[in-house]
Amino acid sequence: MRVTAYVVHNRPFQENKILLDLFSLELGLLRAVYRLPKKGGRIVPSPFVRYEVELKGRTELKSISAIESCQPPMRFDGLQLYTGLYVHELLSRLVTIAVPVPDLFVLYEWLLKSIQLGAPIAPLLRRFESGLFQELGMSINMAYTGNGDAVLPSQLYLFDFKLGLRPFLGGRPKQRPMMFVDGALAAKYMEGEWSNKDVLMMSKELHRNWLDYLLSGKAIEARRLLPKQSYKGDRLYGVPKFSI
Repeated sequence: MRVTAYVVHNRPFQENKILLDLFSLELGLLRAVYRLPKKGGRIVPSPFVRYEVELKGRTELKSISAIESCQPPMRFDGLQLYTGLYVHELLSRLVTIAVPVPDLFVLYEWLLKSIQLGAPIAPLLRRFESGLFQELGMSINMAYTGNGDAVLPSQLYLFDFKLGLRPFLGGRPKQRPMMFVDGALAAKYMEGEWSNKDVLMMSKELHRNWLDYLLSGKAIEARRLLPKQSYKGDRLYGVPKFSI
């Protein structure tokens, strides 16, 4: 079996072996054992390099019989590197093993190339996270309320995990929502206007909470490497409120 893949995680496995998480075009996320060469430099396959990989085995855990780079490595440092590590942690923890997600693979390569070209990081991450949610079947719907009504630009809504958007009719909510968001901003989010500062501010808070929900509150370790900016904008009843 031959796949095109990137290394998104590695860890020691047995003597002279390491365990690799590979994100592949053909089969999505794969886990495979790589035996380190006995002669020459004991080079571990690197992240941010596109490889052609020969795999063996019928179980979920594959063996790598050959691995060869097919492009020069992308050189990231600082925030670019931390962004890549964050994305790799999301892929390794959230994507189902051996389920093809070719659209997500294309999005991942777009992300790497955009980072390499020096594009602003925040819009790239929000776009990637949105695509990841869609591939997981957990996309965020802000075009309709939880009852199926179209979102109105002039209406203020509450948003929470289970009920989605609900019109805010005034008064303190009985259950604390994740956020308040007006319909006009919700529409811009659904249109993917990632360069809009209001969309970026709202989607950062939204995606952070959505990821915590998907991971059952388990910490994303790579977040510690990224800049920490707590929300300092408007609040209603102590809950973040986003509007245009």
